[in-house]
Amino acid sequence: MKVKLFDYLEELLIVVSLVVMVAINFGNVISRYFIHASWAFSEELMVILFVYNSFLGASVAYKRGAHLGFTILTDLFSPKAKKFVIYLTGTMTTTMMVLLAWFGIEMIKNQALFDQRTPALGLPEWVAGISIPLGALLIIIRVVQSCKNQVKEMNHLIASQAIISREAN
Repeated sequence: MKVKLFDYLEELLIVVSLVVMVAINFGNVISRYFIHASWAFSEELMVILFVYNSFLGASVAYKRGAHLGFTILTDLFSPKAKKFVIYLTGTMTTTMMVLLAWFGIEMIKNQALFDQRTPALGLPEWVAGISIPLGALLIIIRVVQSCKNQVKEMNHLIASQAIISREAN
């Protein structure tokens, strides 16, 4: 089976980010131990990478269906009702992520307009802020993919139930 880079984009970015975080933290610990001086930029960079990882992790969780779910009610629903719930939750999640991306873009515009910079590294603040709309976009893509797959499963279930009921009659 052919593996596409986009299928594992988030995982790849998380691995690279975590390797960088471990290396910087390890270097900072060694520096404090031997030189008795801390790297001023390390905390700032860790926070920025952690924000990126949070959005990437949320996208991975949605892709894998690993978000917490409350299925005690939906397990009682018919496949057609479950399909409606899939569309409803997908629409609600997408709407929330569109709003998050919208306000994230507004925040980035202000950060760029006022040339806001991080204290230790002097990076433009939008470097960290852009994680919000990018993360929201990745989550939207994974929500659409997940809903499509779940609806396909429900359609197969509905079709198989129809065949079974026809054969029973």
